[in-house]
Amino acid sequence: MSRFPFPLPYGWFQVGYSSELVSGDVTQVRYFGQDLVLWRDDNGTAHLQDTYCPHMGANLAVGGIVKGDLIQCPFHHWRFDGDGNVAEIDYAENLNKSACLKTYPLQEYYGVLMAWYHPQDEAPKWDLPPIPECEDNDWIGPLSKAHTIKTCLQEMSENTADAPHFETIHQHPGAAHYDVFKFEGPSMIMRSTQKFPSSKGPVDGTLDTTTLGFGWSTVRYNTLIKMMMLTTNAPIDDDTIEQHFHVWYHNPDKDAKTDRIGQAFYKEVNRQLTQDIPIWENKVYRENPNFCDGDGPITKFRKWASQFYAV
Repeated sequence: MSRFPFPLPYGWFQVGYSSELVSGDVTQVRYFGQDLVLWRDDNGTAHLQDTYCPHMGANLAVGGIVKGDLIQCPFHHWRFDGDGNVAEIDYAENLNKSACLKTYPLQEYYGVLMAWYHPQDEAPKWDLPPIPECEDNDWIGPLSKAHTIKTCLQEMSENTADAPHFETIHQHPGAAHYDVFKFEGPSMIMRSTQKFPSSKGPVDGTLDTTTLGFGWSTVRYNTLIKMMMLTTNAPIDDDTIEQHFHVWYHNPDKDAKTDRIGQAFYKEVNRQLTQDIPIWENKVYRENPNFCDGDGPITKFRKWASQFYAV
């Protein structure tokens, strides 16, 4: 039985990296509690679809091949296009070109593959916004790392609203002060001031987070240097998620000291995540927590989070 009373949420989620999927590649991945086939056609377009052929159930990712802009089943060589339509069957006289292979909207986004998932197959409800830092040569990155964690996406996202944990878990030298904490549709926007640990002692800084659903957020830090972290997530199943940290840091002068700080920051955010993991992997969800006056706006967060579950 799951420790969490949540179905899989809908939203945009990372299912791979652009650089790891070249034209002609066919690979099996598992997200949303399902086996999926990720492939790139000869024109360079990436696709995410159900991995099992709707004809007789063969696994398209095991022996399936790319034929131009189609994927060919290894069993009877049915070929499907990127929309899931039956495009070609060599031995069929009358071809019913119906869309019968389930297909997920897929977007290439600053080097990551972002797929839209909705349990009722509804179309995307929001777009992913541009990130100026990722398009500016004065910013160095991305430095990327993935973590697989036995928890659910809501539990992880709730940390944004949990002010005390920055001190109790991450040993920040002071409490976070929320200057802004608001919700606008699928967006959660948080602006805070706090003290950050450093090798030379506490430093003042700001932390600005913009979140869209459970699969995407940008976190902008302004401390010793300016840094931006894109966080992308995906549910593997009800109790397992994958989280990716992608870090950029501002270094217009290509200064060696700034490089060292940026690299150290990248290592530190990943280290701090490993402090959270034992908590997430061993806790249960309390529907009615016994709050105190020092806790963050967790109730407001949970009301916002509830919108991402289809009923």
